[in-house]
Amino acid sequence: MSLESLISRWGLWAVFWGCFFEGETAAVLGGVIAHHGLTGWKVTAIVAFCGAVAGDQMWFLLSRHISGQGWIASRLARLRGKPGAAQIRQWVSDHPDGLTLAFRFVPGTRILGPILLAQAGVSWLRFTALNALSCLVWAVGFTAIGYHFGLAAHVILGRLHGLHLGLLLLFVIAAGLALRLVIRARTRR
Repeated sequence: MSLESLISRWGLWAVFWGCFFEGETAAVLGGVIAHHGLTGWKVTAIVAFCGAVAGDQMWFLLSRHISGQGWIASRLARLRGKPGAAQIRQWVSDHPDGLTLAFRFVPGTRILGPILLAQAGVSWLRFTALNALSCLVWAVGFTAIGYHFGLAAHVILGRLHGLHLGLLLLFVIAAGLALRLVIRARTRR
């Protein structure tokens, strides 16, 4: 089975679960595979939208309906005890609509946004409506970036052959992991 047939068969599932758990990278890669004709762009954008909405709803509902005991509840209680937590909670309560529309576009708030909004008492219906609008703009935008980046990638990478392309892919993955480790180390300080 060739790589193209695997992507054609499972690519949309990968986009859905990637957008459910991660976000931008999966949506952009979905746009790239759509550019190469392995999936349709509109279908890819819809799948990215569905994955993003489902992931956000999961975090919102988990945070809303979590019991007062257990590992997650203890983490939330510990966060509430940190300096500045009351100010953040007040800010979220004062600006729930803006935060619901914006958290998806702010790095590092993809999971924290729905949790804070649920803890601030935003209604499920209001969150769902505003989040769906935000996810629609996000999914169309990031899959479009990937779709148009696919042309540039094809022009640049189309000249590479087998081994060179594999080495480039390994380098990109290694660079991404190294960058993530550096960012994680800095945020822990």
